[in-house]
Amino acid sequence: MTFSVDTENILTREAAESRSALVSNTRYTLELTLKEHAAGYRGHCIVEFDYRHGGTDHLKLDFITREIHAVTLNGMATEEYLRGDFAIYLKREHLREGRNTLEVAYTSQFDNTGSGFHKFHDPEDGEEYMHTDFEPYDAHRLFPCFDQPDSKASYRLTVNGPSKWTYIHNTLPEDTRTEGDEVTIAFKRTAVFSTYLFALVVGPYAGWEDRYDRIPLGIYCRKSLAKHMDPENIFAVTREAMATLEAYFDYPYPYDKYDQVFVPEFNFGAMENVGCVTFSEHYVFRHKKLYSEHLNRANTITHEMVHMWFGDLVTMKWWNDLWLNESFADYLSYFAMSRGTLFSDALEHMYVRKEWAYQQDQYSTTHPIAASARDTIEAFSNFDGISYSKGASVLRQLQYYIGNEAFRAAIGHYFRRFAEQNTTLDDFLSIMSETSGIDIVAWSRQWLETTGVNTLLSRIEDGRLMIEQQGSAQNDLIRQHAMEFTGYRQIGGALVENETHKIIIDGKTAEAELKSDTAFVILNTHDYDYVKVFYSQDALAIARRSLHTIEDPFARRLVWGSLWQMVRDNAFPPTEFIETGIELATEEKDLSILNSHIIAKIKAVVSAYLTDENRAIWMPRLNTMARERLARPENSEHEQIIWFGLLLETALLSDELDYLHALVTGAESIASLDIDQEKRWNIIARLMACGHRDAEELFSHEKKLDKSDLGQKKAFMVQASRPDSAEKETCWQEFTEKSSRSTDFLRYGMKGFQWRMQKDLLAPYVDRFFDAVENVYSKRDVHYAEAFGHFLFPTWRQTPDMIEKIETFLDEKDKNGGDLPALLRKLLIEQADDLKRVLPIMEKQRG
Repeated sequence: MTFSVDTENILTREAAESRSALVSNTRYTLELTLKEHAAGYRGHCIVEFDYRHGGTDHLKLDFITREIHAVTLNGMATEEYLRGDFAIYLKREHLREGRNTLEVAYTSQFDNTGSGFHKFHDPEDGEEYMHTDFEPYDAHRLFPCFDQPDSKASYRLTVNGPSKWTYIHNTLPEDTRTEGDEVTIAFKRTAVFSTYLFALVVGPYAGWEDRYDRIPLGIYCRKSLAKHMDPENIFAVTREAMATLEAYFDYPYPYDKYDQVFVPEFNFGAMENVGCVTFSEHYVFRHKKLYSEHLNRANTITHEMVHMWFGDLVTMKWWNDLWLNESFADYLSYFAMSRGTLFSDALEHMYVRKEWAYQQDQYSTTHPIAASARDTIEAFSNFDGISYSKGASVLRQLQYYIGNEAFRAAIGHYFRRFAEQNTTLDDFLSIMSETSGIDIVAWSRQWLETTGVNTLLSRIEDGRLMIEQQGSAQNDLIRQHAMEFTGYRQIGGALVENETHKIIIDGKTAEAELKSDTAFVILNTHDYDYVKVFYSQDALAIARRSLHTIEDPFARRLVWGSLWQMVRDNAFPPTEFIETGIELATEEKDLSILNSHIIAKIKAVVSAYLTDENRAIWMPRLNTMARERLARPENSEHEQIIWFGLLLETALLSDELDYLHALVTGAESIASLDIDQEKRWNIIARLMACGHRDAEELFSHEKKLDKSDLGQKKAFMVQASRPDSAEKETCWQEFTEKSSRSTDFLRYGMKGFQWRMQKDLLAPYVDRFFDAVENVYSKRDVHYAEAFGHFLFPTWRQTPDMIEKIETFLDEKDKNGGDLPALLRKLLIEQADDLKRVLPIMEKQRG
């Protein structure tokens, strides 16, 4: 067998499976030495493992480091190893059959990408903070390891560093020794878990302590953010979630403590490291937030706690079964919250998140829930709406199909059988079938192993409900659906609940008898099914007149969700959606529905689904409406926040911009609404992008006022918003050349770079995007590349030639034998799919 050093930082499934056959029973002993104001750190790692001869000439340990000082294998110093940029390789003949011990002393540099071992400098107080983030394939940036999920191990960490810092790991400290300004902390050896779940967080963190039963709880954030932290709420959510999950799973929390740390410049919402969950600082609420935002934070807290069982205790064998982690965490977090008292309406908000699944599942890049993952790059691309939200929705369908008690019993059985092990789809199906007495394999074939979403169309005909099921667009697949439907009768212009029934739809058509006075039907009541529901013209007319009269907010939410999907599928004109929204927004009693399903969708329609001509008509109307609603002194603060968002995003004309200017300077005010720091920056960005005469003066003042790290990032966002070609060029160089700035800092600039009203100024960056993007995706880390592709693709250019440009770019790469990065290919295909969806909607508006 020939051998070559890896030229990319990727682990393939094939290589992982081969290594698993050779290596087992791994233990790590790691010592790190950290210094203040240092660019790097020293490490010493002992890797103990059992080895079975066979397969390859070399055994690979994943490892990225600046310098290796010494390597010892089985007690003997050695230079008989190969070192690549991403791994070290041990020759087979130097390894023993059975137990081996490898020691590596090294010096590494901190990362600034948000992943690996990330270091952050707080400009407010000069303090330093470090945190790890390793999913799916970054643990080897900290220490040499077999960095794959089925190579579970225990870890014993010792850290030497400044005594003024706090050190947080997966376990509690076992021994602490302080000498002057230095401290050495030896942590307890951990339980057995995968490398990507290892955690170390370091810095002068502010902390709060509590307990749940036998489990110590901790919350931490930067010192400069401590004044914004609300630990009482977070502890309340944590205690309720843990009590609910332990009872439902019938399996105790499996670790000895539970810390939650809000870390700077995090790339995701949160990460489920064993006993040490890390969160984005976006969840430290510096300003007033809506109820839905508090619920979303509580859901993230609960989601990560579910992972302590689904993902940490029992882990997928390889990333193709990522859904065994994420789908369960996504669904059971909402389900657990719905069984508590703090956010009992959580399942309604799961329906909002489901829109992510519908969108992702209708791209030509969609994949089954039980996906393929040839390597860790494809694994990263599967952290999407399919693995999370569609998987969650399908699990809700399974729970409804087999019954809650069977579903619950199977989960408990799953944990008891596979604790500290790795599982596959077959393991899950076996447990579910065995426990429920129902053959889940056939269910899996149509739900977990296929793609696409079905659409149901219904009508009332001669006292019967007639349902037609349309196949998924990609494969015309018809599925079996278990759901409820609710019928309503009309009384004096109001819709009153009349009947609710369960129905099984098993084919292209189905029907059910209705009460004679049922005039309107909502399919999929309580959202047990994963399906789109479209309405007839008669039903749409009734909804437009009377939707606000339905008492059940979940039912109203479902109808609004259907209207949005009909807009996206060119079955309901976007202008009619806006008109319906304007008519019913003032009648909507539930602010979450008003925000998520009416105002947010109106803003999305204006941004992406209108022709320029219709946009010019509707933006002033919506801005006027928002200003009128904001003038109502009886509005709650939450309602004012919602209307302010519409006001800001539709401001374009000079008088509209002048009003924003008056708000930011204090010349005007809005009852019950504080123009806080976040709103100030967002107003200034819009004024800058629109070329308001006083934007530069406001910008200069705000930079002096807000010295925080977020203030500096928002300032870069405003800088990138300038309608100035020289400024655009400066920012573009920052984005495309190697920069010392963190990924998070540059991400804010990208957010401010593109504005629809700057189309002429941005025109040269269409070609420049395509000239630069392959190099970015090839040379930069995946988080940076994703930000570049997402924020800098010219989405404002909604023309047929953009589809042609994307497809020509892809075709030329294929013809020339270019190996285009998989994440880039996916991005471009999805952008083309979006255009293919939007352009016919615009064409219909033109008549």
